[in-house]
Amino acid sequence: MARSSKHEKNLQKVQDMLDGNHKSKIQVGYSTSEKHRLVGDTWTDSDGYKWEQKDGYKHKLGVTPSVGMFHQQCKDCDTNCSTEKRHKHTWVRYKRCYHCQMNFEIELKTKRIGNSSNKWVFWVRLQNLKNMEAIEREMVQWLEEKNKIENLEDKPFDMSVANALANSNVDTSMKINKRLVN
Repeated sequence: MARSSKHEKNLQKVQDMLDGNHKSKIQVGYSTSEKHRLVGDTWTDSDGYKWEQKDGYKHKLGVTPSVGMFHQQCKDCDTNCSTEKRHKHTWVRYKRCYHCQMNFEIELKTKRIGNSSNKWVFWVRLQNLKNMEAIEREMVQWLEEKNKIENLEDKPFDMSVANALANSNVDTSMKINKRLVN
């Protein structure tokens, strides 16, 4: 069996290494210099991230604001509305906690009875209009997406390539590598 020149070179390199005649190459790399940091020290690494040394570990300082910035506070009583589910859902719609929203609605209803004002009816109508506007925006978006799909130029599933491949005379037989077969 004849060996190729590539195999001959590799075998020669291995033999030179075993004999001690192999030309050594200089490897360029880096060494880690571990700096001793005190608790409370802060630094920036080569990637631009800020770190702080804690007692026994390193802490990566984030770039996002702390969680305290995202608390949902009721505009009436300054209660944190991000703790309970009913407060969360109410805060998203009205920017109030559940209890303050209940008190607000009760006050609107009682004013209607007391001096025959229609504030409650108007407020309910306003909420319904806001909901209808949101539904209309969703419907417009849905129709725009549907029109894009139906447009011939923007069809996401263009079958012309698949049909061309299916109709062509492509040789699908497997070719066997003669070198692998003895």
